[in-house]
Amino acid sequence: MKNKRSIMLILFFLVLVGCSSSAGSFPSNNMIKIKKEVYIASNDKIPKDELAAQIGEIEVSSTDVSDHDDDHIISSNSYEVGTKLYKIKDKNHMDMIAVEESEEQYVIAYNTKYSKQ
Repeated sequence: MKNKRSIMLILFFLVLVGCSSSAGSFPSNNMIKIKKEVYIASNDKIPKDELAAQIGEIEVSSTDVSDHDDDHIISSNSYEVGTKLYKIKDKNHMDMIAVEESEEQYVIAYNTKYSKQ
């Protein structure tokens, strides 16, 4: 009986380890890559009147990490192709950008290198 319990415990841990994320998976959802910069969209809303110029739109939408290797495209692992991206007034677009979630709803995406001071 004790042997059976040990085997079940080992099998449980093997299944648990097998379900962990792989090295090729994304560290976060809502990622946007522009050239070599990676942004993570937050839940922080931003009003439309605080947007500046459009800087581009998502060109590739894929959950396959290898699809995001090209530095000449704008890609995302969750936003659809055509999603518009904007500079934010009085903010450095290298730190943060705005992502259009709908015609009247925008959220801030922070550069992974950005740190609030």
